[in-house]
Amino acid sequence: MKQMKRALAAALAAALLAGCAGQEAGQSVSAPPASESAPQTDGAAVEQLLNEEHALTALPSGYMDIPLTQTGQGMYEFVNLEDRYLLCYVDYAAGTRAPLCDAAGCAHADESCPAYSPYYRNVGLAGDWLLTSGTNADGTCSMDARRLDGSEKRTLFTGAEGDSLYPWGFAMEGDKVWLARDGKAVLLDPATGEAETWADIPTVFTNVGVLGSGVLLVTSNADELVEENYQPTGDLLADERQEQEIRDRATVTLSAWDLRTGGEVPLTIWNNGEWRFMRVWNDKVVLFSEAQGRFEARDLITGETKVLTESWPAEQKVQLSYVWDGHLMVETRWEPEPDNTDTWQECLFALDLESGELTEITLRNRGGQGTALARIMGESADEFYVVCSTGSEETPQSVMAMISKADYYAGVDSMEPIKDVF
Repeated sequence: MKQMKRALAAALAAALLAGCAGQEAGQSVSAPPASESAPQTDGAAVEQLLNEEHALTALPSGYMDIPLTQTGQGMYEFVNLEDRYLLCYVDYAAGTRAPLCDAAGCAHADESCPAYSPYYRNVGLAGDWLLTSGTNADGTCSMDARRLDGSEKRTLFTGAEGDSLYPWGFAMEGDKVWLARDGKAVLLDPATGEAETWADIPTVFTNVGVLGSGVLLVTSNADELVEENYQPTGDLLADERQEQEIRDRATVTLSAWDLRTGGEVPLTIWNNGEWRFMRVWNDKVVLFSEAQGRFEARDLITGETKVLTESWPAEQKVQLSYVWDGHLMVETRWEPEPDNTDTWQECLFALDLESGELTEITLRNRGGQGTALARIMGESADEFYVVCSTGSEETPQSVMAMISKADYYAGVDSMEPIKDVF
């Protein structure tokens, strides 16, 4: 295995310097020259990155990079009941959502209930453990751990007022999870509460995945360019355009960051004005060029670039993206009459990250005051967990539902609302 990873490292170091030519959608090509798409990479550093000693497993995230606390059979989430919050488990197969509490006759109304919280708390999944954290009544922060069935609940540690504890981690390393605490990378054992403090977290840090033993992060020199070149004129619109033009000249770098030493291994770069970061998926970074109407995936191991599609509809303005079921779900805004916001519409497209097939998702939810999309929030092997209807004045909570993946892609409304058991 180590020989294979050494070979991959050598291939990456070589491929990062390779040239490229034009290609058709769906075909792979070598990476563009280093001056255009990739920095000069230290082959030995890449080889070390791919070793097995500290191999990481990415912690999944979903819509808006919200930590994905699901097991494949269900999902954990805090439910807002207006006067309190309950930590609940959504059972995909049963179509139910119930408090993570096994106390007979519990009303789930106070601190005696293990699922109860007077405040919203963050929730994250770390292997066989569920981590929750947030601010307490006295202004301090705390982090708790419990088994996935709700048992063995205990406080891992507490912090002073203003302390920062985040249950969503960078990655898993074996049975331990990497977290951020007070500007440091911390390796936590959820079973014992023991924590090791390591490298300082970069000031500007956007964690987008893992590769080998490194956490992938995206950085840019845009702020530095603005500071060096921006000259305000007093004309608000002109100054906004000037700043955006400067930012468009910036270089964005995707690097692998060592959680222990703080060292970085640059992997690929792109021009901020030409390309937009979408996701990292299966050791590939997916980028979008609005000018070219093109989505492409750059392999961070081999250095190859694969064009996913070059026929993106120009009228669809990309808003955000996330990955479900091997598809890049791309939310867009369509402005048939740009000066009339009443005509604007939300749209959703699914881009197959293997074949490059692009499908418009026509299914919509059943109403409410929020998004019109039947937005995916979780998935099992054959079904999606989606927004069936959004909250309103009469019913503040959104209604969630299960729907088969086949029906979702086909635009068939077979959504079965989740039943709350509390």
